[in-house]
Amino acid sequence: MDADDVAAWLRVNPDFFVEHADVFAKLKVPHPEGGHAISMVERQLISLRERSTQLENRIEQLIGYGQKSDVLADKMHRLTLALLRAPDRATTIAVVNESIRSDFDIPHSVVRWWGDAEQSDEDGFAPASAEFRAYVSSLDRPYVGPAAAYESRSWIDGDAGEQCQSFAYLPLSTQSVQGALCLASPDAARFTPDMAVDVLFRLSNIVSVALARNEP
Repeated sequence: MDADDVAAWLRVNPDFFVEHADVFAKLKVPHPEGGHAISMVERQLISLRERSTQLENRIEQLIGYGQKSDVLADKMHRLTLALLRAPDRATTIAVVNESIRSDFDIPHSVVRWWGDAEQSDEDGFAPASAEFRAYVSSLDRPYVGPAAAYESRSWIDGDAGEQCQSFAYLPLSTQSVQGALCLASPDAARFTPDMAVDVLFRLSNIVSVALARNEP
């Protein structure tokens, strides 16, 4: 009979240690951290403490997630209220950029939007290359990662664009206008391909609706 046979027998005879409590009390096993042997009772107590610690850590983690979620909800709420008060498209864009910097701690944001080919800059539509427009149209979710799309790096003021190492592109869509909210950061870990984009997706919807309110 080997160890596996003993373990199998104990599994089908769970009352063994109840009927032979003295045997259980005298059993010794190695301490999980090495060193002296301890009783099975002590080993069970250690296991219970470990499980309790793991549970406490998990609860603290969930509380932390909840607190972060509340903070994020407050930021989105403030942005939404500010956008509702914006009287025109220029103010809407200014509100978005300010919120991105102050509330979400993202140093660079640019909005580009476009309509029909005949619409000019004087109509309030920011220029973007055909390649960039096609790229945005191909997105079915916000892009996050290290790649700057086409000429978008040059839209960041001064030399700051060259220092940016991670980017996010949020498609914007209204009844007659397509566009993008472009975010950039010098922190390479700010936008990574493996990050969740739920918040960015909600942000793109909010900004799209705000722009639609000011369509001619």
